[in-house]
Amino acid sequence: MATLGAGYLTLADRLKRTENGKIAAEIIEMMSETNELLQDANALQCNDGSNHITTIRTGLPSAVFRKLYGYVPSSKSTTEQVKDVTGMLETYSIVDVDLVDKSENPKLFRLSESSAFIEAMNQKLQETIFYGSIKENAAAFDGLSARYSKISTDEKKIGSNIINAGGSSSDNTSIWFITWGDLHTSLLYPQGSQAGVQHKDDGILTETSSTGGKRKVYQDHYKMDVGLSVRDWRSTCRIANISIANLKGDSAVNLEELLNKAYYKIRRYAKTGKTFIYCNSTVLMYFESQLKSKTNVNFTIKEYLNENILHYKNIPIRECEQLTCEEEKVS
Repeated sequence: MATLGAGYLTLADRLKRTENGKIAAEIIEMMSETNELLQDANALQCNDGSNHITTIRTGLPSAVFRKLYGYVPSSKSTTEQVKDVTGMLETYSIVDVDLVDKSENPKLFRLSESSAFIEAMNQKLQETIFYGSIKENAAAFDGLSARYSKISTDEKKIGSNIINAGGSSSDNTSIWFITWGDLHTSLLYPQGSQAGVQHKDDGILTETSSTGGKRKVYQDHYKMDVGLSVRDWRSTCRIANISIANLKGDSAVNLEELLNKAYYKIRRYAKTGKTFIYCNSTVLMYFESQLKSKTNVNFTIKEYLNENILHYKNIPIRECEQLTCEEEKVS
């Protein structure tokens, strides 16, 4: 399974190839500083406007040995079409005119004042990638948990790529093996857009308070059209039902054993993509705690994107705080 040098483009890469994408690229770079998913994820343009239609193979044709003068029975592969949608993630930044006009670099000052709004959009994006659900919010898109939501013993179903860590309380979290790539999992952006990111300078507007007071403000509109496609569910795996309480003590859940199970679930199917492991800081802390007591060649500290981070079998382990410790039990 490839972990470095895979031939795909992130959102930032896409923007660098578009005209007039400088501001949008700056926004993505700001978001990427605290969003490992944006640094890692493959970005794919939708093939149906703001939607993306994927044909997923659900069964292979048969092959048989034939005797001389014998016949080969007809067979065909089975496929299923999936339509993924993009959602519009938006925020407005409003700054008092006098603050901007008195600054040495008004344009840079407005961007710095917008950073909190961009970060809010950033966190919402990460949350939706993992937990988004069209059933709960029709304006969003289905995230990974909505797809990997029910455990199955049938290896032809997506639920077979969910590993049960045994937690049954309300303090559960998940570890994800995600393989990014055109043939695997991708972030989506609509056709004809600047990799899904837009910035509009609305200029000076008059803002009215609830009591009728008025003031002049600069307004910036930030918008991101984004979705998620899982073309081959076999190359992504969820380790679910990890109880935080069960990570403590002598009888703690063996995290390495869980990673090993997930690794062998996806290994055959992830070779043409780029795989990462995602968990929150609490799980990462227990990883390091469990590793202190023994020497393990499967875990190494290696450089990735100018930072030394933990790897499992050469797969970078990425920290994502939007993975909550309050997941419901997956069954």
